[in-house]
Amino acid sequence: MTAVPQEFDWAMVRQRYQPGMRLASLRGDTYLEVVEVDDDRLCLRQRLWRDCLTRQDLETAVSLLRDGIVTGTAMEFAEGLRRQLSGGPYVRTDCSRIPNMTAVVLKDLGYLDGA
Repeated sequence: MTAVPQEFDWAMVRQRYQPGMRLASLRGDTYLEVVEVDDDRLCLRQRLWRDCLTRQDLETAVSLLRDGIVTGTAMEFAEGLRRQLSGGPYVRTDCSRIPNMTAVVLKDLGYLDGA
């Protein structure tokens, strides 16, 4: 695993994730495709949906991982992040793909183990 950085490098995200790149889903039986990346968001598409992660979404997730607030495998991290977003200081009341998409990206970057 790669060490979690003190500050998340968005320029690296913009450089690494180019449209058309495919990322393995958390279960590994499907792929997410990068459809757009800009100064503020990374957009992914799966067969039935398209959604975006913001720079703040990823910075928050990296902070929670770095500080040991949410840890574990990629799947465990997604579930822990979902709990944080539904009840912690980062409350989001909508149903969201953000936890799973975030875990996919952090796994791809080497910050999380698979499964």
